[in-house]
Amino acid sequence: MAIRRHLTLAKAFGKDLRRREGQNLVAFGVFGSVGRGEERRHSDVDILVVVKRKRPWIRHEVRDGIALTVLQLTPADAKAEVTGSRQDLDAALGGWASLKPLYDPTGLLRRLKDHARHPDPHQFREAAYLAFLEAFEDVGKVWNAVEEQDVEEAREMAIWFSTAAAGALFNLYGRVLTTGRRAFIEIRRYGELGTAIRRLRYTPLSVSETHHLSESIWGRLLDRAEEKGLRLPSFPRDSRGTL
Repeated sequence: MAIRRHLTLAKAFGKDLRRREGQNLVAFGVFGSVGRGEERRHSDVDILVVVKRKRPWIRHEVRDGIALTVLQLTPADAKAEVTGSRQDLDAALGGWASLKPLYDPTGLLRRLKDHARHPDPHQFREAAYLAFLEAFEDVGKVWNAVEEQDVEEAREMAIWFSTAAAGALFNLYGRVLTTGRRAFIEIRRYGELGTAIRRLRYTPLSVSETHHLSESIWGRLLDRAEEKGLRLPSFPRDSRGTL
């Protein structure tokens, strides 16, 4: 059996942490590709550290040419991440669902991981609301660039909008992502709308095409929200301000 170098580095980091922090350390573990056992040669190691009091010296490191990316939280922070709502809830819960606890004497990480795998529906409704606000802001930036006939800015803002649009769609359907790096592969599960979001992100388009496609995506997102019974502000459906 191959030795999992990334996990070995994480365990060594945790051993140092326990020796240095003592009772200040509540729990630690790995998440992301290492947590899932899917790390590749150039993967970083995502490490979750839960402490009673945050320390400035608990931070990212590079060991043996591998990045250790550290997320430091208090117990209250950790609970809020898993039980609260945010526009990127789909990705945040995916990270928690992949968590592999390495030191968890109180069972805190185990309980939060279980919740991440079975989130409350109201979390996603609030997250979807927040994501729609972000998507509206970003599609407005696309339309501003279109009005200025600025091809490069329109392309850049289309990428921004595609990210927000994908997040709104995932949250609307309560989708917990396995990994963020495959978000725009998974988006295709939502049919023509998902394919359109992918096209806006990856296909070089004219200003006119960007305008038409962004309006189409935004309008269809609003239709999906209505179908799901998500109450939103009275957003205009297009760049002309149609309600």
